[in-house]
Amino acid sequence: MSYWSGLSFNQGTKPGFKKTSDKYGVCFEGVECDNINENVANDVKNKLETSYNWSLIIKIILDSLEFFHDASDFEDDLEDKIKDWFGSFQGWGLFSTLLPFEILQYLHIMYFHILTTLQEDEDIFSHNMAFWVEDNMWLRNPEDAYYRLKTLYESNLIPIVKVKLIKLVGGPKGQERRKMLLIKFIISSKFNLITKFTVDKKRLRRTLTEIAAEVVGQMVEDSEDLEIPETLKNVVSDKIGDADWVADYWLAKFKKTRHIDEEKSKRTSSGDDSIEKSFTNSVQDDDRQDNVQDAQDAASSGVLARVYNRVRNFLFSHRS
Repeated sequence: MSYWSGLSFNQGTKPGFKKTSDKYGVCFEGVECDNINENVANDVKNKLETSYNWSLIIKIILDSLEFFHDASDFEDDLEDKIKDWFGSFQGWGLFSTLLPFEILQYLHIMYFHILTTLQEDEDIFSHNMAFWVEDNMWLRNPEDAYYRLKTLYESNLIPIVKVKLIKLVGGPKGQERRKMLLIKFIISSKFNLITKFTVDKKRLRRTLTEIAAEVVGQMVEDSEDLEIPETLKNVVSDKIGDADWVADYWLAKFKKTRHIDEEKSKRTSSGDDSIEKSFTNSVQDDDRQDNVQDAQDAASSGVLARVYNRVRNFLFSHRS
């Protein structure tokens, strides 16, 4: 067992690494740094994308997704879980890389000082080895060593954690069942670390019950409104959440297209030159062709009714 949990020499999880659960798949996409010079940012990015085991974080993400109901609640829950995890031995490896150099250097010195002192005392206690082993077994157990070292620093050293689940509309990774998850570690005003993951929600149609529940879930908002056996309500509730997940994508797609149309209208009314108009029209034509295919995809996934209701509510709120 390594004292620096999760860290290795070029044996970490690379971008593209993925883990799945029954309902979700999470893929590590990479690392970015804010507020530092490019050379340092590239060095940090290279080390964390090659020498850290991001499956430890992915496991926490998957555990939180199992109870996903609302994006905001999920973000808050994941933030709390990662903060708690930073205070554990499993989170120590990543946590140590985020500490200011002076503090990390101090903890290193204290750790090796404790090891050296107790090892020198081994001869003194050799006449009663059973007592020495019982009292100092943590020297042979890195996890116990960490928890003793943890008493030397305050919990307020743990960085601020911010989580954001983003709908992917357009681009090579954009699709109705995929979202981007950003986890930002705010270390100081001079340095922030951002880790990127994609989250895919599986479409589960393994049984006739799930297939039927999927249809029902696209037409109702609450399974408690249905006169069905209690044993089926949980399945329908899962499918309602599934329909909401997909509908969020199509609503975001609609908002994006509407924004582009509004921008085009502004440019046209302000008398832009013909070259820019031609370019804008070309882009719009491509977008409309994409939207025709998108509408067909939405229809095939059976979520048009739910999307329609969300678009209608959005337009009413926008007018007011």
